[in-house]
Amino acid sequence: MLSTIVFCEERVIAHSGRNVAEVLARTLASLVTAKIEGVLCDVCIAGPAGQEIHMLANHAGCSLAEAEQERDWLWIALQAARRQDVFLLRCGFAPEAGFIEEAQGLLKANAKVSQAASLRSAPCGFLERVFPSLSPVAGLIASRDDLLRASPCGFQKLARRLAPGTTLRTHARQIF
Repeated sequence: MLSTIVFCEERVIAHSGRNVAEVLARTLASLVTAKIEGVLCDVCIAGPAGQEIHMLANHAGCSLAEAEQERDWLWIALQAARRQDVFLLRCGFAPEAGFIEEAQGLLKANAKVSQAASLRSAPCGFLERVFPSLSPVAGLIASRDDLLRASPCGFQKLARRLAPGTTLRTHARQIF
């Protein structure tokens, strides 16, 4: 099982033009089946302080890591993760069909996640369709220790520092 952190990025939330709680609720709803199937254990929302997301976290049964700076709320969430293996998902994305089976396969193949795996965003434009590696990383599966050692910063920087050795075949669709 994976501890899950839904990471609310400041720039993505500001760019979406939607309420943070609405985007977050849609992301959390996409994880329900994975939770029921036993792939995900605990869920923590990592986000900015003062955004009134504590009520959504409370209603959804999630823990909440709030701070003023992005790197701080990620650090707090990683420290609070109950499992050694973590699924870090960007708020505003939803894993597509097949994610559950692929994540289960990854966990069965490795008793402990030894190498990070990335979940890429579904290709949006021509270049991303031709060169899928240009699609941004929407999620990471990695050990908590590796994530902490990578010195948490912004999500994309963290993904580059980890240099995931595996890219999942399934994608995450953008939902904002």
